[in-house]
Amino acid sequence: MPLMAKGPWTGILLATLMVLFSTHSLLVESESQTETEFPSNEIRMVSISSNSPGQVLGHIDTHDTLSIGRQFACAVTENSSVVCWGRTDYGQTGIGISGSEVYHNMTYVDALNGMGIVEVSAHLDHACGLTSQGAVYCWGSNVEGQIGNGQIGGNVLVPAQAIFPQGVVAKSLSQGPSAHTCAISTDGDLYCWGGNSKGQVGNGQVCANIGTTYYNPCSGGVSGIPAPELIAMPTGVTVTSVSVGGEHTCATGSDGGVYCWGSDMNCRVTGGDSVSDSPITGQSGCMYWHIQPSPRKLTMSNTEVTIPDPTNISFVQAVTGWVFSCAMTDSGAGICWGANTESQQGIGNNSNGAWAVVPTLIQGPSGESMTSISATTAQACAMYDLTGAHCWGDNWGGNTGDYNGSNDVICNYFGGIGGGGNQNCPDRAAPHQVHTGGNYTAVVMGAANACGLDSSNDIHCWGAYAWNNVNQTQHQVFWGTRVPELMQLPGTVKIAIDDLDSDNDGINAPFDLWAEGCPSGWYQDAPNSCQESPPGHYAEEGLPWNLVMCESGTYQPNGGQVSCIDSIPGYHVPNEGALSQTICPAGSYQPNAGSQACLLADPGHMVETPGKTFQSACTVGRYSSTSGATACLRASPGYYVDTASATGQTPCPPGRYSSNEGSVSCSSTSPGQYTSVNASTHPEICEPGSYQPDSAGTSCILSPAGFYVSSAGSTSFQPCLSGKYQPLEGSTGCEMTQPGYYTSGVGSVDAIACEPGTYQPNSGADMCLSAIPGTYVSNEAAVEYATCATGTFQPNAGSSECLVVDAGHYATGEGAQNQIPCPVTTYQPLTGQTSCKDVEAGHYTSSSGSSNQIPCEPGTYQPMAKSTSCRDSPAGHFVPDSASTEFLACVVGTYQPISASTSCLQADEGYFVDSSSQLSQTACQKGTYQPDLGSSECLLADRGHFVDTTAATEQTPCPAGTYQSREGQSSCTFTSTDFFSSEPGSVDQTPCPAGQHQPLTSQTECVDKPDESGLLPGFGFYAAMVALVTAAIGIRSKQES
Repeated sequence: MPLMAKGPWTGILLATLMVLFSTHSLLVESESQTETEFPSNEIRMVSISSNSPGQVLGHIDTHDTLSIGRQFACAVTENSSVVCWGRTDYGQTGIGISGSEVYHNMTYVDALNGMGIVEVSAHLDHACGLTSQGAVYCWGSNVEGQIGNGQIGGNVLVPAQAIFPQGVVAKSLSQGPSAHTCAISTDGDLYCWGGNSKGQVGNGQVCANIGTTYYNPCSGGVSGIPAPELIAMPTGVTVTSVSVGGEHTCATGSDGGVYCWGSDMNCRVTGGDSVSDSPITGQSGCMYWHIQPSPRKLTMSNTEVTIPDPTNISFVQAVTGWVFSCAMTDSGAGICWGANTESQQGIGNNSNGAWAVVPTLIQGPSGESMTSISATTAQACAMYDLTGAHCWGDNWGGNTGDYNGSNDVICNYFGGIGGGGNQNCPDRAAPHQVHTGGNYTAVVMGAANACGLDSSNDIHCWGAYAWNNVNQTQHQVFWGTRVPELMQLPGTVKIAIDDLDSDNDGINAPFDLWAEGCPSGWYQDAPNSCQESPPGHYAEEGLPWNLVMCESGTYQPNGGQVSCIDSIPGYHVPNEGALSQTICPAGSYQPNAGSQACLLADPGHMVETPGKTFQSACTVGRYSSTSGATACLRASPGYYVDTASATGQTPCPPGRYSSNEGSVSCSSTSPGQYTSVNASTHPEICEPGSYQPDSAGTSCILSPAGFYVSSAGSTSFQPCLSGKYQPLEGSTGCEMTQPGYYTSGVGSVDAIACEPGTYQPNSGADMCLSAIPGTYVSNEAAVEYATCATGTFQPNAGSSECLVVDAGHYATGEGAQNQIPCPVTTYQPLTGQTSCKDVEAGHYTSSSGSSNQIPCEPGTYQPMAKSTSCRDSPAGHFVPDSASTEFLACVVGTYQPISASTSCLQADEGYFVDSSSQLSQTACQKGTYQPDLGSSECLLADRGHFVDTTAATEQTPCPAGTYQSREGQSSCTFTSTDFFSSEPGSVDQTPCPAGQHQPLTSQTECVDKPDESGLLPGFGFYAAMVALVTAAIGIRSKQES
């Protein structure tokens, strides 16, 4: 594959790129600059230790607190705020303004105050900050979606949060001169967004129409990706550092490889490796339009590579410039590839030949190891372990800081605002120590100048004076300085510097295999060596040397753990150092975690299966008299268990029995049966002559005299009927009456002799025959009558003499000699009558010979005449008076569940009856109530009130913080955010007055809004509260100290 050789068109292209990179003039008059007064007393929220101060740009194990973009820069202060200075034509300093020819001295990015910023990255025309909670905020140009807030276009003047997928926590930001952005998550995953016209985001897409075969697949046909997307690395490889270049990106992986993607101009992506032509453009490797849209591992397989044993090199940091790339190895060597027209590779020349564009060793100071590297457009800097900061490459404004005491301090160039065009300060082909570079703990190269951080946390800068980037006092576009100048910081503020040896093991990031100490579950067995805790043990957090054996009650089946696992309920661990838990056997249980032993089931309980967390109470019908039972015993026949958790069974008492096992109660003997002893398993049957009318009988009852029981199992005795009698108890039948005797009712004990005036010629008689009118009987027990003697008058039958017709009787015809009793359903109140009266409606008679009719009692009625009884009023109706011929319906608001009633019941409070003739009342439903008796309907709950139960007698006002705008509701509505209700019974929620808000629901008042000029403009309530509380703690701490 041919490599790109340096030719005339190459220089033209690079010059064009430099002009595009530099932008137009942003000069302003001094009076137009906006200065911000810095607070003299800053709240110190973060204290970064200085055990081994420094920064490794873009690396996951360090935080970059100083970053330089295209002619602007940003830094993190010791109180976790952000200051920026320089160009702000796209709003890249984050102070809320933009405009042509605008630049600023160091100014706080107020929107980030109090957010705990730990890292900052300045790119082409935008910048980003990382919070201690892993959130990313970006500001500046968003023409290609580089802000990451889901939008593309315009400038974002106030930091906006990048929208990562749910659950992603960022840990490190990319650095480099780019219009795209990347971040590494705490899981080592890589997310990128922004400009993607050459596939530099790495998601497999190219946001451009290329030729006639490839059409922009990006949403809306835009040129960038508007929000962070996960970049697919090889399986098992996580990202350890990332850097974004002009139109390409490089990263190092956990496998020690370096991966690049994007435009391969000058081999900056492939390093000259043998690759197929681009499937998108058809161009071969090392060409501008050879596009690699996803990560590819650098193999350094080109025959021009002169690095010894390149396949065994492990990389720890990658950086990118505009058209070149570099990486640092785990041995402290630096390697670069790509363009070298400005000596940017640091390999001792400015050749762009085939041997130069492939990976080549940087010619660093002899005997020293590189500890970090920084690159930008066409120049780079690095820190070395003995002599500190070194820089090389394009030196058009003194950018390499190579003053040696005799050469020119001022470097002139004719490129103006576009830079370039060295006049008296030639490029540096190999790393050269920065003047006073041995005093620096970190060095960062920018597009027009570089800066270093010293051990006092101060910034020193050199290079082009443009845009006040060197000393905040000069803006010159034709010269710069080789000598570092102190950057004046506001007030007493200091720049934060990360600790490269945070675990205090003497090995700095990125060379420390365990930069944050042993991982959770591992313990340190030697310097820079961690071992996984074995099963049955754990590594105690915060004590990396302490390997702890699991206590009894706990276990650990896996290695690499920070704690042991409590045995779960239902299990136990009897010994120390256990790898597993033991299940509790049947008959035992364990409700608690972390147990050494299992508990035996109590008497009255059981545990049927292993692994139970509870004992089961014996259900009714079962019992257990011992501990450790696996099952409960069924109650025996003749016994029962009527409670749970029983430890014994109970015998059935007399009158009851149990035929089956597991009875929860005894059965009562049915009528006609009995049991006379305890623990009966079946009932006994009553014999003939005896009976038992009740359930649960303990014996049978002899039939009384006058009665009999003819069959076994009888529930009652039978009366001797008329004409029969029985003088003995316990009889199975009755005796027949003799002539002259009778029994006129049921249950007769003895036969009754016929009285005078009556006779009976037959046996088994239920009555004696009255002597017919005109006849009589004068003796008892007569078997026949005698005729009245001539000259007597007897209107009645059954007389011992003749009498006149009585009331309740009648006689027909004149001179009748016998009287006739009025039949049933008739009556006669007078004596000596010839007929009887029919019983009227509302009355009755129940026997013959009635002298009066009987009125129906209240609660009964009779609509018919000639009745022998009255009718009960049906349920839902009533009869209030006697002698009634009809019943009345219960009116609405009343009801009557029983018959034969004299009145109706009023509906109770909380109930209603909405129609007549009702048997029951209806409970008011939720949302309604009724405080009165006798109601035909329920009342709807008023607005501002609710009823949450049925049968309610009153409504309840909505409590403060809620409201109800509708009638008839069973609940109230919580007030919304920014609304309140201060009084009970509110029918609506009240909006917060001007100047106040309420971020919570169900509130009784509003609170003042935070001051928009304070530390927390434009952010969520939760973040604001956290910041305010943290700030308050910081202030108190400072006051106490």
